[in-house]
Amino acid sequence: MPRHLLRAVAILSIVFSGLAGVGSVAGAATTTPAPSSLGFDVSYPQCGTTLPSGAGFGIVGVNNGYPFSVNPCLVSELQWAKTSLSAQAQFYANTANPGPSANTDWPTSQQTPQVCAGADSTSCAYDYGWNGALNSFQNAVTAETQAGSASPQSDAAAARWWLDVETGNSWESLRTGSAPTSAQQANDAAVIQGELAYLASVGAGFVGIYSTSYQFGQIVGTQGSALQGVPVWLPGYATVTDAQAACANPSFTGGRVTVIQFADSGIDGDYLCGLVSVPATATVAVSQSASFTQALSVTGEAGPVSYLQSAGAPSLLVSSAGVVSATGPLAAGTYVASGTSSSADGLSGTFSFSLVVGQITQVSPLSESVPISTSGTYSAQIVTSGGVGTLSFTQSSGQPALSVSPTGLLSTTGALARGTYKVAGAVSDATGDQGTYAVTLKVGYLSQTSSIRTTISPAVSTGFTSQLSASGGVGPLSFTQSTGQPSLVVSSSGLISTGGALADGSYVVRGLVSDATGDQGSYFFNLLVAPGQITQTSPATITVSATSVATFTSQLTVSGAVGTLAFLQLTGEPSLAVSSSGLVSAGAALALGTYTASGTVSDPSGDKGTFAVSLVVAKPLVVLPVATRVLGHAVIGHTAILTILGQGFFGRPRIVGRPGSTVLVLKDTGTSLTVRVSVPAHDRPGVYSFVIVLANGKICSVHYVQR
Repeated sequence: MPRHLLRAVAILSIVFSGLAGVGSVAGAATTTPAPSSLGFDVSYPQCGTTLPSGAGFGIVGVNNGYPFSVNPCLVSELQWAKTSLSAQAQFYANTANPGPSANTDWPTSQQTPQVCAGADSTSCAYDYGWNGALNSFQNAVTAETQAGSASPQSDAAAARWWLDVETGNSWESLRTGSAPTSAQQANDAAVIQGELAYLASVGAGFVGIYSTSYQFGQIVGTQGSALQGVPVWLPGYATVTDAQAACANPSFTGGRVTVIQFADSGIDGDYLCGLVSVPATATVAVSQSASFTQALSVTGEAGPVSYLQSAGAPSLLVSSAGVVSATGPLAAGTYVASGTSSSADGLSGTFSFSLVVGQITQVSPLSESVPISTSGTYSAQIVTSGGVGTLSFTQSSGQPALSVSPTGLLSTTGALARGTYKVAGAVSDATGDQGTYAVTLKVGYLSQTSSIRTTISPAVSTGFTSQLSASGGVGPLSFTQSTGQPSLVVSSSGLISTGGALADGSYVVRGLVSDATGDQGSYFFNLLVAPGQITQTSPATITVSATSVATFTSQLTVSGAVGTLAFLQLTGEPSLAVSSSGLVSAGAALALGTYTASGTVSDPSGDKGTFAVSLVVAKPLVVLPVATRVLGHAVIGHTAILTILGQGFFGRPRIVGRPGSTVLVLKDTGTSLTVRVSVPAHDRPGVYSFVIVLANGKICSVHYVQR
């Protein structure tokens, strides 16, 4: 439900000093929220209660839980918000899109901001949102006047505004109970666009959306492209610690995550997120350090950000616009600049920038493996990044087996015995850039490449085989078994087989693998023998009409079984019966309600599982009209035959198309309508909507193309 609709709660004051020592998650350093970053949001459920003192900020609902209404305690709650540390209020407005049916607030003859004649369309939905925001803004202006503001409209526009977008309110995309159409979601998105546009037209400098990713996705789906980048307010967190961590969560619009709502002493608490700087680090050569510059940025912030440096000078300087530069040539090392950031709308944060100067980093190789037979001819070039010009390599360890030339060519000094060899040293260039390198060379080690674990049922254990394989050797491999007999047997070529039928259990085989040149390794294999798990795939829940339940049947299906299945019912009789083959049926006509049956399923191989099915006996389903697609297109100056696909089309419904056009239903089948559309010659091409009106008053709409 929309915020505050579920409960009216007693409000307890929060003692900010009690928050000292609150830590963030994932082992990060403990942080204590600044008092100015902790606030509350209130609305009509808090009427007559004592509101908390000492809040950092207050967000006040201007509606009575739905659009085109007013919070009866708006004035007193506005006055409370102005006593917060911020000394000003923020507002939130409820939003919804119930559509034109039985809606006295739906526009019917509006010419601006979009032309609307009353249809269930994106233009009318846009106007509905515009009008709703106008009503909410006027609520705020009236409250500012009654609260004694010298400039009520200016104060209302200067406040931060939030649009409450929740599934608890009425939306076209949710009201049918079936999957929403793109047209419904486009209408719902248009309402929000209209609200944003009106508030922008009266000078509101900050407007965000209160919702969750799930709710926002259910309402607008993929139709919210025009809402990208809008700041968000995220609900649903248990503590202020959780709220602090949630500032780094993804945004459902891609805009900045600005406020996090959390539960606090029976009232909704809110945490104001700081500006989040993009983690910044850079690497530069010594010779290029004097000319280094890089711009800082803030996640989700489209407007200008001001920076104030507190550490890192004189080596690094950060301008007020966030441009980092070096004050001159820098020696090899790491330099850090840090400070604070602030945005035009009053948010602040911190930044830190690290510049690594003169660091040469090894890229490859880090570890190599070669057979004994080819070790004497092994060589590889050590590759690095970050240097300038010709590099010089100096070896500090690894002789005499390995040798590194001044140019970084790694090679062996001759054939090597089986073992692990390491080499390390330093690398530099003529300009002062420096780094280190290290390479590990493994000689004569074979590595198992085949599977190390397999599960089978007892029924197939007698004929089981599996082939071992390994890499790194030369020529044919020889396998020697050390454990696992007699249950598992490994041939000299690495073929694993069972000594016969195996009981349930875990069987392990180990041994050595080698080739004729002296390369060696080990192998491991675990065979799990257990009944396979049979998993029910369908159906889990079945809904039938009370008029057809007596003749209802449904077949249970499963995965993971072999051969003929045997179902054994344990619960659910006599209302539901499950046959040995898994056929579900009702024992007789059943009253409205939910009935369940469960049991076990098995196959001849010993695989086992369980099943459970619920039968919901419901009233006969009333199919709501839904239009999904139009086949064909209207033609300007001509008459065309079109087909509208959907469901619930009965009784030769009436269709309203573009003004001036004539639409006549020729045939209806329940799932399609054949219509004749005549378009006047002076009309224009575009994408328009058919509004389909049934005899019982139910309506739906669908887009069509006119050429």
